[in-house]
Amino acid sequence: MRLEELWLQYSSYNQFNYSILPEELKEKGITVKFRPNEVIISQGDFPRYIYFIMEGIAFGTRNYHDGNNYRYFTLTPSTGSIGLLEVVAHKPRAVATVIAATDMKMLKLDSAIAYEYITNHTEMLRRCAYIVADDLYQRSGNDGFLYYKKGLDRVRYYLVQYYLMHSSDEKTLVVEPDYQTLASNIGLSVRTVVRCVQKLKQADEVSSFRRKLTITSAQHARSMAEIQPLLPS
Repeated sequence: MRLEELWLQYSSYNQFNYSILPEELKEKGITVKFRPNEVIISQGDFPRYIYFIMEGIAFGTRNYHDGNNYRYFTLTPSTGSIGLLEVVAHKPRAVATVIAATDMKMLKLDSAIAYEYITNHTEMLRRCAYIVADDLYQRSGNDGFLYYKKGLDRVRYYLVQYYLMHSSDEKTLVVEPDYQTLASNIGLSVRTVVRCVQKLKQADEVSSFRRKLTITSAQHARSMAEIQPLLPS
């Protein structure tokens, strides 16, 4: 069997959220609710529980050396668990503070129970491996290239890669990460990202709709033409 066929066979393992949890694991948890702006976990907390989002949206923040606190990722029912990364990585401190952005309903699982279940079930391990490897791949692809380029090219490259990973047949792609998330991912300030995006809009490499960036196939092609000479040979 070819590798591409195996990838297709296991393509359904690209999620790790509430919807894929087996009933026997769900029964071991309790349902909890949070109101907007309530802290779910704080940066540095021991990951005693894993939370799987059933309803609502949360965002993660971190304190940086400049004294500012930045929102740098968003969690939804499709993307979201809180605490799983730390538990699987054997890390005793939460990497970020996670705050409810809306009314939230979540399954709260004892981390020891969840971890033991995951490590003893191949299907769950496959899901963990996929999610972690996919994230590492994206970060590795950026790290060796982005941090030696000027801000505009870093933003352009990030959006080119985002389009390649998320676009579907000839549709306009909506860029889900907000400016703060984008800035965190490529090591720039939000202010710099905003300036760079304005330049990309002027060059017709991106557009915006309802406060979200959008990219068409033609705009992506323009960005590719700009970034291609800078790529490592």
